[in-house]
Amino acid sequence: MGPFLRRNSWLLPLAFALLFGALGTLAYRQLAASETQQIASRLESVRDTSVAALRMWAREKRAQVEVYASDPRVIEYTGELLRVMRTAEDPAVALSEAPAQQRLRQLLSPALEKYRIRGFVAASPSSLYLASDRDVAIGSQSPAVGQLLPRLLAGETVLTSPLSPDQLGPVSDGSSLMLVAAPLRDADGQVVAALVFSILPADDFGQLLTIARSGDSGETYCFDAEGRMLSPSRFEHQLRELGLISGGQSSEFNIQIRDPGGNLNQGFETGLPLEARPFTRAAADALAGGAGVDVDGYRDYRGVPVIGAWQWLPELEIGIASEIDRDEAYDPLYTLRANFGVVLALLVLAALGMFLFSIVDLRLRRQIDEARQLGRYRIEEVIGRGGMGTVYRARHALLRRETAVKTLNPKHAGKEGIARFEREVQITSALRHPNTVEIYDYGYTPDGTFYYAMEYLHGINLSDCIEGTGAQPEARVLHIMRQACGSIAEAHAAGLIHRDIKPANIMLCQRGGVLDFVKVLDFGLVRHLEQSEDAALTEINSLTGTPLYTPPEVVRNPECFDARGDVYQLALVTYCLLTGRPLFMADTPMDVMFMHLNEAPVPPSVVLGHPVGDDLEQLILRCLAKDPADRPADAGVLLEAFEGCRVVGHWGHDDASSWWNAWNAVEHAPPSGDASTTSQPTHLDPRERTPC
Repeated sequence: MGPFLRRNSWLLPLAFALLFGALGTLAYRQLAASETQQIASRLESVRDTSVAALRMWAREKRAQVEVYASDPRVIEYTGELLRVMRTAEDPAVALSEAPAQQRLRQLLSPALEKYRIRGFVAASPSSLYLASDRDVAIGSQSPAVGQLLPRLLAGETVLTSPLSPDQLGPVSDGSSLMLVAAPLRDADGQVVAALVFSILPADDFGQLLTIARSGDSGETYCFDAEGRMLSPSRFEHQLRELGLISGGQSSEFNIQIRDPGGNLNQGFETGLPLEARPFTRAAADALAGGAGVDVDGYRDYRGVPVIGAWQWLPELEIGIASEIDRDEAYDPLYTLRANFGVVLALLVLAALGMFLFSIVDLRLRRQIDEARQLGRYRIEEVIGRGGMGTVYRARHALLRRETAVKTLNPKHAGKEGIARFEREVQITSALRHPNTVEIYDYGYTPDGTFYYAMEYLHGINLSDCIEGTGAQPEARVLHIMRQACGSIAEAHAAGLIHRDIKPANIMLCQRGGVLDFVKVLDFGLVRHLEQSEDAALTEINSLTGTPLYTPPEVVRNPECFDARGDVYQLALVTYCLLTGRPLFMADTPMDVMFMHLNEAPVPPSVVLGHPVGDDLEQLILRCLAKDPADRPADAGVLLEAFEGCRVVGHWGHDDASSWWNAWNAVEHAPPSGDASTTSQPTHLDPRERTPC
């Protein structure tokens, strides 16, 4: 350091502060742009998923009414009622007393219950109600159904947007309903009447949109061509407090998607009548037939600044919008900007010197930490780092046994972090199956660092195996999965569920000359079947595990994870081993979970393009059933089923030896041998790795 700098030593931290400020500002702008793009992508993903779900739901409803409209009995009974209408002096009375009326009701009654249909009517070409589940509607007419008849008589199946009770007339029971109608054709193919089902939007339509809510303020809602809200608002309590709806009203049909001009939640009072207020940014563009996204922000129907994505669905004559409060969406950036300003101010006051000192000190401490002894284990090297902790290769000070030691990251060393690690240690150490990773002991160092020691595994996890060599022979798959099922079966017998079974958490090892020996890892998400989630350890109603391996019932309700969820995950691992790819793949976790909910699995033989053992394929598909009741009850039952599967092909010691020699050659490792194999072990927490 020259004389000038020695006399003006404050310039050095100041120069660093200015440099940090310039680089930090640039980094912040880049981060803000990236975060904004990610927010826009998430909004579009939520909107597109909701649109796809609505379209799929609409197709199902049209198909349901078409099935019954093509039933010969429905056509026969309706024909009888048409003849009664034409000949009776008092059609309403005659139609009510006609035997065909009761037969039609008995025929359609199971459909009303099965498909949650609110009611039905059969309408003549003159819009007279020939039949209905409600006596009061027989012989009357409804403007809503009358408007549909031209399209029905032209042979079209029609699904309406939600209609108010005033629009429905006699069809209404006082609730807003959606109508789905199909033409009834005689033997010559001529349309002679129409079958109309009524649906309560809140039963299906509203629930589809409720699933798409995110955070504390995210909501997805629909509106009609007049800008009226058609689905329940997430903020009905706020709307009542603001006087926009009365205490007995719901937001459906009573809220228009219009901008009040200011934030009503902050006391803004608008002087404009409702019809004079402009539609919100989302509603105006959607009503014009557009689709878009706005991450700069606009006011919603409460006047709250939001960001959102929207689209008009012409086939349903509704618009859909997904929105979230702007402050919630950008809260991470606001926090980052505030913290950055504080840090920069401190640096300007010469705190950079302390910062640089802390960096040097931290590096020295890390070197010391890596060279220290943890309890009775002498540290040799770091073999993995993650957000939750660090894993070391170590040896017992007296036994000289090679061991993996895992320590808790200091920033997670609070009560909750230690409790989570202690739970994993205690649960895993209680299991004795040879295919479950063995925990030796755990404790604390004199400085309070929590650690535990487990067996050091030489081998590769199934994720790396599949990535490196693709689909595995059927005989090998059965050999691997029988061992994995044995490990999980012991846990199930003890009343425990794993909840995070995936290829990355199952290792293939070479132990004492035994090849393809399986070890099941990471029981960190396990819990007892009779216990609910501990709020201090796992956030309530949050999804645990990995989206690629999430059972469908857990997508609906995270509390529904039981032993059959583990069976579903074991089947997914089997499928992945057999085909070389996960069952479902998509661009976003939400899309993957939607596929677990709704997509039927493609049989492995179809993916591979060649036959697979029939009993194995059927077992996999049974384990992948959407309804948990259709799967094997637990891993023990699944293990028995695997044992009964006929092995197609052969996988013996020579096959395994050839595979391991080839793998070790690629990895530049020595050939087989337990102590000499140096493939990277897997001991990190499942949330610290990218799943296969």
